[in-house]
Amino acid sequence: MAHTPPAGTHRADDSPGPATKRWAGPLRAIQAVAVLVIAVMLAYANAFGAAWQFDDFATLLVQPAARSLAGWWDALPGIRPLLKLSYALTHELGGGAVAVHATNIAIHALNACLLWALWRRWLPTLSPSLQRPDAAALLAALLFALHPATTEAVTYASGRSISLAATFALAALLADDLARERPSRRAFAWAALLLFALALAVRETAVVIALVPLLRAWVAGQPLRAELRRLRGWVGVLAVAALAALATPGYHVFFGVSLATRDLAQQGMGQLLAHAYLLTHPLVGFTNIDPDLRVPTAWSSTLTACAALLAVLVGAMFAARRRQPWLAFAIGWYLLQLAPGNSLLPRLDLANDRHLYLALAGPMLVLACLLCRAAAWRHTRAFAVTAAFALCTMLALATWQRNADYRSETALWQATVRDSPLKARAWLNLGYAHRLEGDFARAAAAYRCALLLDPVNAQAAIDLDLVAPGDVAPARCPPPG
Repeated sequence: MAHTPPAGTHRADDSPGPATKRWAGPLRAIQAVAVLVIAVMLAYANAFGAAWQFDDFATLLVQPAARSLAGWWDALPGIRPLLKLSYALTHELGGGAVAVHATNIAIHALNACLLWALWRRWLPTLSPSLQRPDAAALLAALLFALHPATTEAVTYASGRSISLAATFALAALLADDLARERPSRRAFAWAALLLFALALAVRETAVVIALVPLLRAWVAGQPLRAELRRLRGWVGVLAVAALAALATPGYHVFFGVSLATRDLAQQGMGQLLAHAYLLTHPLVGFTNIDPDLRVPTAWSSTLTACAALLAVLVGAMFAARRRQPWLAFAIGWYLLQLAPGNSLLPRLDLANDRHLYLALAGPMLVLACLLCRAAAWRHTRAFAVTAAFALCTMLALATWQRNADYRSETALWQATVRDSPLKARAWLNLGYAHRLEGDFARAAAAYRCALLLDPVNAQAAIDLDLVAPGDVAPARCPPPG
C-alpha cells in the first residue's frame, strides 16, 4: 500500500507545480519593474520642480512647434517632429515645467525597464557561464537608472530628445528580438520597424540602433551576411528617413551648420579630447552641463594620451570577443551609441553629458556582470552584495545632489562656473541668471569675468552695459558662490 505522508510534510522530490511555474516568471518581472520604477522615483523626487534652463527657452518656450498642436502642424516638415509633438501635447494638456519634468522622469524609468528586458534576454547568450543573468540584468538597469550622468537627459527638459529617442530605439530592439524568437508573429517585426522610424523622428542619432543586431552577431561569431539580410526592413526605414531629411529644409540648415563648424582634422583631434572627457568625467560621476573643452589647434602629448586611452578601449573590445563576448558587446554598445555625436560629424560643443545617456548602459552592464560573477563565489559573495548596494546608494545620492543644481538657473550656472571657471559662456549664463533675479551687481561681476576670459564676446559687453551702464570696475572673476 502506498504510504501517505502526514499533513504538513513534503516529499523529498516536491517541486513547484505547473501553476506556480506559470506565475513565477511574470511575478519576478513585476518585482523587477517595481524596483526600477521606485528607484527612479526616489532618485529624481527633487527633480519635478526643476527650473527652465539654457536651451529650454528657445526649444520649449519660444518655438511655436512646441507650444501647441496647431503650431506643430504649421511647422511641418521640420526636424525632430515627434520630439516637438511630445512637448506640444504636454502644453496643450495644460502642463508646465512640472509636467514636462514628470514626463521626462517617466521616460527614464521606462528606459531602465526596457534595458532590463533586453539584458535578461541577451545575457544568457552573451555570458553563458553567468549563474544569475536575471540578477545581472536588473543590477545593470538599476545602475543605469541611478547614475548622475543621466540627469542631463532627464532633469534638463531639453534633454528629452536623447531619452525619448532611446525609448523608441530600445523598444524597437525588444520587438525585433521577440520577432526572432517567434517568427510566426510577424507583428513584432513590423512593430520593430515602426518603433525604429519613431526613434528617428525624435532624434536622427537613433540611426545607430540598427547596428546593434550586427554587433550581437559579431560578438557571437555569427555570419554577418545573414544578419544583414534580416535587417533589410531596417535599411528600408533608413532610406525613407534619408529621403525625408533631404526634403526637409531644416535638415539642410542643420547639417550645413555642422559641416561648417570645423574641418576634419580639428574634428578628429577634438573628439579624442571628447572621448577622454566622457570616460574620465561624467562616466565616473563628475557632471557638467557646459564642460570647458577647446578644439585643439595642434597635436600634443595630451592628445596622444587621449588616443591611447581610446585605443585601449577598442583593443579590449576585440580581445574580449572570443572569451568574454558580454564584455566585447558592452564596449561595442558604448562606442556605437556615442558614434553619431562624437565621431566625424561636428557639433558646436565637443561633448555633452547627455550624449552619454544610452551609451552609459554598456559600462553599467560590465559593472553588473563583474559584481554578479563575484557574488557567485562563496568567499567574495558578501563583498559583492555589499559593493552593489553601496554603489547603487552612492549613485542615487549623487543624482539627487545633481538634481538640486537644476532648482534654479543661478544654482546650475554657479555649479558650472565652479567646474568650468575659465569658460566665458558659463560666466555669461551665470550673469544672465543673476540678471533675471534682479541682482544686477552679481550679474555685472559675472559679465566682467566673461569679458576678461573672452574680450571679443559682444553679448557679454551688451549685457554688461544693460546692468551697469558705463561700467569701469576692474575685470576679475568672483568666486562662483
